[in-house]
Amino acid sequence: MIPEPYSEFIVPAWGLLRWWSVLLVVGVLAGARVARWQAGRTGLDPRQALPLLVVTVPAGILGARIYYLVFEWERRFADEPGLAWQIWEGGVALHGALLGGLLGMAVYARLARLDLLGWLDAAALGFPLSLVIARWGDYFNQQSFGAPTDLSWALSVDEQFRPLLYLEQNGFHPTFLYESLWTLVVFLGALALVRRGSGLRSGDLALGVLAAYSVGRFWIESIRADPIIVGEGLRLAMIVSAGIATFGIGALVLRRWPGRMFHVKHSG
Repeated sequence: MIPEPYSEFIVPAWGLLRWWSVLLVVGVLAGARVARWQAGRTGLDPRQALPLLVVTVPAGILGARIYYLVFEWERRFADEPGLAWQIWEGGVALHGALLGGLLGMAVYARLARLDLLGWLDAAALGFPLSLVIARWGDYFNQQSFGAPTDLSWALSVDEQFRPLLYLEQNGFHPTFLYESLWTLVVFLGALALVRRGSGLRSGDLALGVLAAYSVGRFWIESIRADPIIVGEGLRLAMIVSAGIATFGIGALVLRRWPGRMFHVKHSG
C-alpha cells in the first residue's frame, strides 16, 4: 500500500513549503522548457516563451480556481466562503486551467501578433510533462484519489481527507499515479512524433495531445472518489474529456480528409 505522505516540509531561510505548490512550479517550469525548445525548432521566436508563460500560467491558475468554485460552491464553500481564497489547500480543476490558459495565450498572441497555432503546439508538447510532475501534488495533498480498492498498490488516505461515504475504508485507487503515468506516455509519444518530423501541420500536435490526454482522463475520472457532479449524477470531467477527445480526433480526421474545407501550413 502507498503510505500517507507529509504535505509540508521546511526549507532553511524559506520556512514551511507545501509539496503541492513546489511540484506545481517544477512541473510548469519543466513544461515551459520543453515548449521553448519546440518553439525554437519550428521557427518561432523562443524569446516569446517567457512573456507567454507570465501571461498563461496566472490565467490558467485563475481559470482552474474559478471553474472549481463555480461547480463546487454549494458543496464546499457556501457555508465558509473565506475558504475560496485558500488555493494552496487544493481545489482547482484542470479543465478550467486549460480554458484560462488558452484564453490568456490567445489574447497575448493577438496583441503581440504571434502564430497562435504554432505556440499552441509548443505548449501542447510541454503540457503532459508538466502533469507528469504536478499530479504528484495531489498525492501530498491527499486529494483527487480514486474509489476504494484492495489492490497491492492502493493508496492510504488519512481519515480527514476521505469522503463521508468511505470513512470506514482505507485503500484507494492512486489516480494521481495513473494520470502521471498516462501523461508520461502521451508526452513520450508526442516527443517521438515531433522528432520524426512526421508531416505535422500547425495545430495538429495540440489537437492530438489534448485528445490523447482526454481519453485517459475519461477512464481515470470514472473511478474518482470525489468527482464534480452535475445534473443527475453526471461526472463533469468525464463529459468534458469526452467532448475534447471527440473534437480533437474529429478535427484531425477532417484536416486530412480529401477535399477538406480548410488548409493549414506544415510545422517544423
